Amino acid sequence: MNLFRRPTSTLATAPLATVVLALALAAGPLFGRIAPWVVALFFVACAARLRMNRRGARLLSLPLKVMLFGLGAAGILLTYGTFLGIDPGLSFLVILVSLKLLETNTVRDFQVVALLGFFLALCDLFFTQSLTVWLYVAAIFLLLTTALVHFHRGSGARSFRGSARTAGVLLAQAVPIILLLFVFFPRTRHQFLMQFSQQLTGGGAMSDSLSPGSIASLALGKELVFRADFPDGNAPSISIMYWRAGVLWRGDGLTWVHGPQFDDRPAQLGGAAIRQRIIVQPHGARWLFALDRPTSGQVRHAHLAPGDVLESDRAVLKRVQYEVISRPENREATLPPDQRFETTRKPTRISPQVQRLVHGWRSAHRADRDLVDAALYYFRAERFTYTLEPGTYGTDALHEFLFDRRAGFCEHYAAAFASLMRIAGIPSRVVIGYHGGEYNALGKYVIVRQSEAHAWCEVWIKDEGWRRIDPTEMIAPERLTSGLASYLETNAIPNPAIAPPSATTTGWREVRREARLAWDSLNYQWDLRVLAFDEDNQRVFLANLGIRNFRWVEILTSVGVAIALLLGGIGLWQRRPGRPALDPAGRAYARFCRALAASGCPRESWEGPHHFGERAARHFAAQASAIREITALYSGLRYSPTPPPAAQFIRAVRALPRLQTP
Repeated sequence: MNLFRRPTSTLATAPLATVVLALALAAGPLFGRIAPWVVALFFVACAARLRMNRRGARLLSLPLKVMLFGLGAAGILLTYGTFLGIDPGLSFLVILVSLKLLETNTVRDFQVVALLGFFLALCDLFFTQSLTVWLYVAAIFLLLTTALVHFHRGSGARSFRGSARTAGVLLAQAVPIILLLFVFFPRTRHQFLMQFSQQLTGGGAMSDSLSPGSIASLALGKELVFRADFPDGNAPSISIMYWRAGVLWRGDGLTWVHGPQFDDRPAQLGGAAIRQRIIVQPHGARWLFALDRPTSGQVRHAHLAPGDVLESDRAVLKRVQYEVISRPENREATLPPDQRFETTRKPTRISPQVQRLVHGWRSAHRADRDLVDAALYYFRAERFTYTLEPGTYGTDALHEFLFDRRAGFCEHYAAAFASLMRIAGIPSRVVIGYHGGEYNALGKYVIVRQSEAHAWCEVWIKDEGWRRIDPTEMIAPERLTSGLASYLETNAIPNPAIAPPSATTTGWREVRREARLAWDSLNYQWDLRVLAFDEDNQRVFLANLGIRNFRWVEILTSVGVAIALLLGGIGLWQRRPGRPALDPAGRAYARFCRALAASGCPRESWEGPHHFGERAARHFAAQASAIREITALYSGLRYSPTPPPAAQFIRAVRALPRLQTP
């Protein structure tokens, strides 16, 4: 065997180009996670293989392919320092697919490359499983199946459109089997979800600490955090939706952290109950969001933590669906000593000016509630500004914020207000979470994104318990009533060089918004009905079908029988008597045989095309040359490695003159 021999390509160009396109589409969503030189290598391999498919070109020799493999492995090691991990593994996979594409030259090679395309498409679901990505993957599956059908039928056997139609029929026949397995296949409490995300490491997610700029950096993002609907139909207005995530107990000026762990105790809440059904996106932390204030939750592996927050027992690494009931009124009569000690600890650095400011409030107002109102009035009267870019604060951030800069985002105001309350001797804490959201009237749910990130303050008032105080309401009330995006657009500095939007532009913006909300509603139903279909939902579904006391062996046996009957029914339908030919050439040949039979020369069941054609040519001597041409073209279409165009055969059948016997 000559290792340096370079074989010529034997593949048809159309199916090869189709599978190359499918591979590029499947690998596209992964390009952001793999090394740029791997992306370049992939496209070079695709272009090279298509170029090597022309007449007279030769493929790579085995030593050259081995050398490329070694260089690729060395490149992965130099780039990442290891072969382990998501990004190195994906890069190595794309290199292997590229090399396999370069050597593809047989039926087996083509099938392997198509299977690798299916696998690459499934890898796209490792990072997001939204409806958009699922539809994208389904389109790649259709394209790869079309390539396989087109390849096995031969380039002249049928058009690409016909192959695509056949591929669609094949995939449609698989849909009932997919649905049966989706609904009835056993699901476990610890099922493995093949999904990775950049958010799993906490990047872009809310932190359990607060410092100047931490919330502002989140508010610049548009990523989806969670969706929530209200099964009882008693949704509060957007302006009073405070989605509670965590409570920060320990603060020092404008910097706050979670602090110590307190003993759990039942929440003492009141007011009208608001039930929410929430689907949280994976974020890598333990936050589970709920309206102020959650009292109970129907979520596995979660608990109510001190501070009236719903907290998961483990990091949220996949979508979590749960129901929670909130009540707006805090009715705690006493503050535990450990919490009182922590919530009255003063900042380590208090400037004389800050001390005099708080002392003046206390001298004028003996009641804590009156002092709180005085502090809020101070923020309103002293011309503080609300901005996403307040700049960097120094070591004495509290003094600088109150007297020098007077500019900040919600975290500046919440942290500063809570620190002032502690200096005044009033227990206080900072709450982080989200405010408001975008209501989707089509799906009747609220969409909460990172741009709704917010921080507010809570103070302890004797005989009243914890009360929410949001200083942002004093500085930028429009932020709470209309949302951050609308507030920033309304309060932006006008630029005379930019004309105001026209009525047409505003109309198109509203149309795009309605289309976006309609698509988001479909995504929400996908999350709710499909991605959230876990063990509990499966058992409820089976119970609704009347299947309560069951064994999985019986269920799986029934599903297997149903699939076998379904496949058998499809097979019988495909082999039904009188079924028309599957392709235009086959239908044309059937018309040819019927014409001969009508003129007295029927085709016997045991006759092949060549034998029947010769007998018919002898029977119809005047049309013998036309009959032999049609027979030769049909035999070439079905059996030749380089078949003639199907259109040529169809034209020959249509041109067959009226048959006359001698």
